Amino acid sequence: MKKELYLWEYRQATWLELFFDLIFAVSLGQITHLLSHTHNHHLESASFIKFLVLFIPYWWIWLSHTIFSNRYDRDEKGHRFLTLVLMFLLMLMSGVLDLKVERGYRLFISIYGATRFLITYLFFAEGRKNNDKAASQIAEYFFLGALISTSALLFPFKYAVFIFFLGIAIEMILPLFYSKKNNLKPADRDHLVERIGLLAIILLGESVISLSASLREVVWNTQTLSAAIIGFVMICMIWWIYFDSFTLLIESKRDKNGVVIAFSQFFTYVSFALIANTIRHAIFNDLNINEFKMMAFLGMAFLYIGKQTAYFINVPEYRYHNIRNTIIVFVIMISSMFLKQADHILYGMALSFAVYIAVNYQSQIKIYGKSVF
Repeated sequence: MKKELYLWEYRQATWLELFFDLIFAVSLGQITHLLSHTHNHHLESASFIKFLVLFIPYWWIWLSHTIFSNRYDRDEKGHRFLTLVLMFLLMLMSGVLDLKVERGYRLFISIYGATRFLITYLFFAEGRKNNDKAASQIAEYFFLGALISTSALLFPFKYAVFIFFLGIAIEMILPLFYSKKNNLKPADRDHLVERIGLLAIILLGESVISLSASLREVVWNTQTLSAAIIGFVMICMIWWIYFDSFTLLIESKRDKNGVVIAFSQFFTYVSFALIANTIRHAIFNDLNINEFKMMAFLGMAFLYIGKQTAYFINVPEYRYHNIRNTIIVFVIMISSMFLKQADHILYGMALSFAVYIAVNYQSQIKIYGKSVF
């Protein structure tokens, strides 16, 4: 039997985990496109709600599999095979997104249920094979949640949505109470931070692909070219902002189970999709300005909620600077909302990113005597 990767002195993501992240990002790309389609300069009805409703189950599949990999993976043939099956199911879920949500929800829930029972089996098998009570208990919670989510198949759409997300909420919440009272292994911090960082890189790469695709479809002029340039600069600055203090999350002794680090990334990953579409709409100039402002502001808000929450909990000496720097950024961002052109708002967003990088650098010098980047 292979030794758990958890016990390795220098734990890194496996090649299969990287492949899994890539498939996950491709699947998410299908959801992100919901925010790119406009009709008469307006987003399609309830597209933002649909985006979040679909994003949550995908993200939960990724996170729960990452939780398993972080603590129990041995890179065995059985684990590899089931992970590859899981990747196939993710692709199937993406394949049904073109259907009307109300018409195709039963097929979507069926495939999602299959992913949840598969991940439940991974935890169950680990608990039974190695007498790990924590893994067995998590398997029970996941089974209960998967059963409830899958039972949504029996109900009309308006009730099915509530039941579906009730099951997801149970799977998320119950293990948190268990981890506080029982001897659950602490998260492998190096591996967890590496995984969330690698997925962030891939999702930012998707933003670059979206930007490149936009330039192939649009008529080139001064406005579109300047929006494309500032859009690419923004993506680069998001990378800088996200990874500028990343080592602090690894070195922190707080949040031993990695709950805050892992769950806060939901907001960050959503922000990448929102900001990518904000850049796209600025290039095409095809979105009502009020809806454009809403997308831009939510993208910024989600980015900083996701990023700063993890640091606020894990790096207490950074909290004052964390709050101050975020306030400065939002003052600039809110001010840019008064501008009347999409590309000008994009410039305001870029300015706020540049200011954050500068003040964050100053904060690191003041606290640590050097930049931690």
